[in-house]
Amino acid sequence: MIGIAAVFGAISIFAADFWVKSQAKAQPEVKVVSVAAPQPKVEFKTIVVAQAPLRYGMELARPQLAEIPWPQDSLPQGAFPTIDKLLADGSRVVLSPIEVNEPVLLTKLSGPNGRATLSNLLSPGMRAVTIRTDEIAGVGGFVTPGDRVDVVLTRDAGDIQEVSKNAQGAAGSTVTSEIVVSDAKVLSVGQGADERKTEPQVANSVTIEVTNEGAQKVALARTVGTLSLSLRSAADASTSNGGLTTISSFGGSVAAKAQANAASLVSAVTTESDEPKFKTVIVTRGEKVEEYKVPSREPPQELQQ
Repeated sequence: MIGIAAVFGAISIFAADFWVKSQAKAQPEVKVVSVAAPQPKVEFKTIVVAQAPLRYGMELARPQLAEIPWPQDSLPQGAFPTIDKLLADGSRVVLSPIEVNEPVLLTKLSGPNGRATLSNLLSPGMRAVTIRTDEIAGVGGFVTPGDRVDVVLTRDAGDIQEVSKNAQGAAGSTVTSEIVVSDAKVLSVGQGADERKTEPQVANSVTIEVTNEGAQKVALARTVGTLSLSLRSAADASTSNGGLTTISSFGGSVAAKAQANAASLVSAVTTESDEPKFKTVIVTRGEKVEEYKVPSREPPQELQQ
């Protein structure tokens, strides 16, 4: 029985192996075919770029310009396809600096036969005002076109009730400072309007861009006090509203103590001066010497000084 079982077991194994191999051969062969993705067709057009650095006030000329291929789907707004079209209506003047290989855009140029005027740099509805500065008021000459600044007014405001009240604890000082215009854009420093200048430039005037109301505030502030600039961080977009700052805001308590001490000293001198002063008089009668205290009619030494 054991022998018969072994024979049938071997036959079953060979039969199963034959069936598996026959089924594997019956399956169709699968071939992996890689298909390349179709590449999008990019159409190019020409665009005018700067062939040399262009600065504020320069008149465009053909040697300064070049035409290069540019993808049609990514043409910047205001670009010119050819130099002939750029100069077709007349010569143009550069209003904003343009670097080499940078596209020449309409927003950075004047109109045909135009001039490099400051009004071309103003945003719609804005005004330009000029502030007299020096090395201190102009932040050491580090203010350049394109920066954002606050305009600070320093004046003697003794007629303001709030200032008069604070002055009682600040040794009578009524000097104040306040922000007249906040977050104003600098248009030009002196007579230059090149935004790419980064070296310090001490100038006697700075022109800023403000609203119509801001222009009126600056004009009025020039007549009542001294104006200075406060340079803002390039990442700061908040509006400054510091209010009115007086001497008592940072030193009023110290000044009040000094004033109280001075009053105490004057009171002590006055009290001491009210006391009568005496002099010593020596009287000799023969061999007898006597001393007498008599009131002095001379004013005290402190009052004489």
